[in-house]
Amino acid sequence: MAPQSCDDAVVAPRNSDPGAARVFLRALLRPLFLPLCLAGAGCLAGQWLTLDVRAHGGWYGWLSSSLLAVGLYGSAQGISRPQARGDLYRIVVAITFGVVVKAAFIAGALWLAFPDRPEYLVLAVAMAQIDPLSVSAMLESRDMSPRAKSLLAAWASFDDPVTTVLVVILGSLFLENTVSVASGTQDYATTLIGNLVLLAVAATVWAALRERGPADAVPFPAQRRPRQVRRILQYAALAALLAAATWQFLMLGLALSALFFRPALGAWLGRATNTALVVATFLLGMLLAGGADLAVGAVLGVATFVAQMLVAAVVGLGFSRRDRAALCLSQQNGITAIILALLLEPGLPAAVAIVAPAILVVNVLHLTSTALLTRSHRYRAAEPEDTPPGGPLLGPAEM
Repeated sequence: MAPQSCDDAVVAPRNSDPGAARVFLRALLRPLFLPLCLAGAGCLAGQWLTLDVRAHGGWYGWLSSSLLAVGLYGSAQGISRPQARGDLYRIVVAITFGVVVKAAFIAGALWLAFPDRPEYLVLAVAMAQIDPLSVSAMLESRDMSPRAKSLLAAWASFDDPVTTVLVVILGSLFLENTVSVASGTQDYATTLIGNLVLLAVAATVWAALRERGPADAVPFPAQRRPRQVRRILQYAALAALLAAATWQFLMLGLALSALFFRPALGAWLGRATNTALVVATFLLGMLLAGGADLAVGAVLGVATFVAQMLVAAVVGLGFSRRDRAALCLSQQNGITAIILALLLEPGLPAAVAIVAPAILVVNVLHLTSTALLTRSHRYRAAEPEDTPPGGPLLGPAEM
């Protein structure tokens, strides 16, 4: 349920071809088609197969935690240096204060609608992040300035670990059984120390294994062998880092490590992240075999989309009107929200039934609003080419 991009969908309506509208609709629905098919296949499988969802261990817990580790590493590794140095402050505000404000707004909406279900507040945090895969896919074609694209990319990438940590903390407060390997993590000081230790070890290992020069600095094949050994050691160290983070649920330390621990993975990282998304969506569908809570999901989805508009309107102060509008409509949910729902399911059996329709609502709102916004921009851009009301304007020489 992670849409990829809708900007290719808004090109067709500019043409006068009668089939342009059909092309537009197909392109608009395409980002939802594959995730819905995967979830549907999982829902069919769930009619015959039953997942052993347990709060304390089990292959389900380890699998969902490992999927989250892969997703967070892929998200954080996509963070690049901000386009403008002053935007670093905006990014910090967005992923800290902004996430808290979004979660508080969503939680308030859920509390007003369902005051007798305080455990739903955990779901507000799980939805308070932007899906980095969807943002990465749509940035190339999005009509935004490079500065706004840089801000949104960093925002979407690093709000994931922040919401993950908040979900674990709030889950232990509101739910009787915390999720998977994070269960029983009541000592937050110990957890913080564990994240810092993982970060320190990762920094030490990467300092010893990182490349010392450009790739073409070793001209002879015989001299390239040490470089190949170094690459193999980097891959092994990365696998150990992911395993340790999954084992002790040190997701914040993993995300921070991904800022510098970056072996040359090429297309493999994207493939691994997409595979994690496919597996998570299929598991989501299997758990949806028991039904979905459409009412709560709709409230959660609409509140999440409105919360992004409010926070982005503040974070985007100083940007152009077009950039601020794009930031306000940039809320998308995908891999992180899906995996957090899977992690919450043992302690909150309604998590998947609520989050799944909420993701669908958010992504439909994003696709339609962005398509309308882009069409509006193109209509305004075409207005000067039309003859103004009252006839053509006279030039200076004609007056």
